[in-house]
Amino acid sequence: MVTVSEETAVDYELTARIATEAFALADVQFSAERIKWLYERAFGRGTIVLAAIDNGRKIGQIAMIGQSICIAGEVYPAVQLVDLFLLQAYRSAHVVRKLYKEVENVCATRNIRYMLALPNDKSAPLNARFLKLSPVLWMPIRAGVSLRRPTSGAIAYSGLLRSMTRDQAIELLAPFMCSTDANGSHWDAKTLFDRLDDPTRLYAVHATKTLLLVSSRRTTKSVGYTALCAFFARSATRPGEDEVDDLVRAACRLWKLPVFVYAGANSRLPKLPGAPLPARLRRSILVQLRDTSTEAHNIRFDRFQLIDSDFA
Repeated sequence: MVTVSEETAVDYELTARIATEAFALADVQFSAERIKWLYERAFGRGTIVLAAIDNGRKIGQIAMIGQSICIAGEVYPAVQLVDLFLLQAYRSAHVVRKLYKEVENVCATRNIRYMLALPNDKSAPLNARFLKLSPVLWMPIRAGVSLRRPTSGAIAYSGLLRSMTRDQAIELLAPFMCSTDANGSHWDAKTLFDRLDDPTRLYAVHATKTLLLVSSRRTTKSVGYTALCAFFARSATRPGEDEVDDLVRAACRLWKLPVFVYAGANSRLPKLPGAPLPARLRRSILVQLRDTSTEAHNIRFDRFQLIDSDFA
């Protein structure tokens, strides 16, 4: 009989092997090193891993990554549901219900108010049915091409994060970190640094006086592009449209990739970069949310970007 319980000591090598087997995609190979970083450091509040076990053997799981979100001026603990998988022989509504039931139990016993998810097409209806998660945001994939140089003197800093020490990076990030006047994921400089300290990926940061951009190099179907992972505005400032353009140019220039992609919402930006791709080319990314303290579904996010998930 399959049981579900919290893993007190996660075997990352085993988890990576089971995940790779469960997803069974030719171009997807899970990394134990990245899973360890994601679960332990990426969002600042650790991770609860609920494992499905059959006769002492792990056959699947769901991970609850702890993070902070700001709602109506207050910062709350939340969990983002990721890495739900089961080996093919064990896939059934019964086992999925067991995993979801334990998610609810954990949130109730540990006073976790908010649940988040960025589901695929298969998981979205399951999240809605079993956990009552509702759409809080749709993030269209936006893209463009940047061939020009940044305006002379506009960029205060542009470089790889790993070219700085931890203290230098935190000093650069700190003035741009999140206030509590917008609904969405909440970061401080230390937790954002840990989010960007992914052992398997490189990130760069670019800043003007009032706006900061986090970027990275990505490849999809053999096409390389500059991923605009997140924008952060300095508190009590109003960035201009030209600053958005200059930061995009700086990022594309650093990565030597003129095509850029952005997905997210950010009410502090005077405009979003690029233009939305047609749905037939790339569907929007769904963000689901549940406030476990109420049945109401009237929350809206002012800011949520790729960096707020494990997608970036």
